[in-house]
Amino acid sequence: MKRALLLITTLVLVPSLLACSSSGGLSATGGGDTSNALGGNAAPAPASGYATAVAGIPVDPGPTQTYRIGPQDLLKIDVFQVEEFSTEERVNEAGIITMPEIGDVHVGGLTSKEAEQLIASKLSERILQNPQVSIFVLESASQRVTVTGHVKKPGIFPLTAETTLMQAVALAGGVDDVGKKEEVVIFRKQEGGGNVNAYVVNLAAIEKGDVTDPRIVADDRVVVPQSGMRVLGKRVDRLLMAWTLGIL
Repeated sequence: MKRALLLITTLVLVPSLLACSSSGGLSATGGGDTSNALGGNAAPAPASGYATAVAGIPVDPGPTQTYRIGPQDLLKIDVFQVEEFSTEERVNEAGIITMPEIGDVHVGGLTSKEAEQLIASKLSERILQNPQVSIFVLESASQRVTVTGHVKKPGIFPLTAETTLMQAVALAGGVDDVGKKEEVVIFRKQEGGGNVNAYVVNLAAIEKGDVTDPRIVADDRVVVPQSGMRVLGKRVDRLLMAWTLGIL
């Protein structure tokens, strides 16, 4: 099962990496924070165009990748001090939820803040004065992260708006007995669909509170290598080959 998941995920990644390299599209960091998470400096990209895996946490994507609600997302909606209007609703395929008293509300494609404002407006039109609405994405069916390598339950998992690396690894059951926490790799496709970067992050240092726990974004691939393997400074294509063969 683990080997099959590794192969399937790599078959998705490798063509995009090859396409990027043919146009010179792979880069080493993409502006990530290389604040010595592993005690090393960023390695330059080799002449072939393939990126090298470098030490450092990815920069927070900020508002450029603000989460937008999609079909099958599960939302927790709280209306301050009005418990009867607070509810959990799953977004249907048309992007619609059904709220008590106000009926259908189209929230698909909106940010949480935009959906809060829309629901507050509908409540104020019919029932409440100045309602304060908060929305939390409990489950995201439209945005996912792949966690594989030496974790106990590799798989593809739904993201919430604020999922971090440590939380993503926890979704996969945590690192197994031979996993190497000190060099966990995050593969991330950059804005615009071009560059793919590989960040090597010290998960053990994150657990101790010594390094910032980076936020995970949609379509990130997190790979936990085997103890004894060194990934820092290696080319992304070679990492992917080792990953596919089950020796990473």
